[in-house]
Amino acid sequence: MKKQQIAAAACLVAGAIGFAAVYSTHNLSNEEEPTEISQTSSIVEPTEKKTPQPVREEKDTETETKQDSTDAKQPQEQAPTEKELHFSPENVTNWPLKGDVLLPFSMEKTVYFPTLDQYQYNRGMVIRANEGDAVCSVTEGRIIDIYDSAETGCTVVQDLGDGYTATYGQLKDLTCDEGDLLEAGETLGAVGKVTRYYTVEGTNVYFAMEQDGKPVNPMDYFGDK
Repeated sequence: MKKQQIAAAACLVAGAIGFAAVYSTHNLSNEEEPTEISQTSSIVEPTEKKTPQPVREEKDTETETKQDSTDAKQPQEQAPTEKELHFSPENVTNWPLKGDVLLPFSMEKTVYFPTLDQYQYNRGMVIRANEGDAVCSVTEGRIIDIYDSAETGCTVVQDLGDGYTATYGQLKDLTCDEGDLLEAGETLGAVGKVTRYYTVEGTNVYFAMEQDGKPVNPMDYFGDK
């Protein structure tokens, strides 16, 4: 009787152990697998902000550097130098225009001016002309001044070199500008209307020469040429 009770107890223990094992295996199989984070997850790691590079400025700087380098290689252009003038009496080849001398140069004694009805010194000479006649350069020279005068109207001053100048008055329709270098005989303008200082003398060209600012007699240079 005792043996039968021990065998029954052993069966109960074995059954209990087997049941526990089955229960444990069942629970383990029902546990959920850990979920992995999808590669397309909306969680985004923070990234460094990149400052946009000033590409255009760098290109401009590079271009300027290349330009400076190119300019440095190019030879420096030298400003043209003005021709040095030298006055020579034998180069005075012609009058401003052909015409009778109405009032001669006179700095030693006074001469009579009909329009002014008085005697006075004359720093130049007054040459009869027709309005519109061409007025020419007496020799090579550079135009250094152009102005209007109540006495001589439109007036042109020409540098002849070595301190000599020539002045042409009573002009119009100039064909020269300040700075122009004219050859002997080259036209600089035309005869204009006479000013009120010479209404009695009639249409004319006023012509004068100076050396270092002092009046000289034009007839000493071109005479009857």
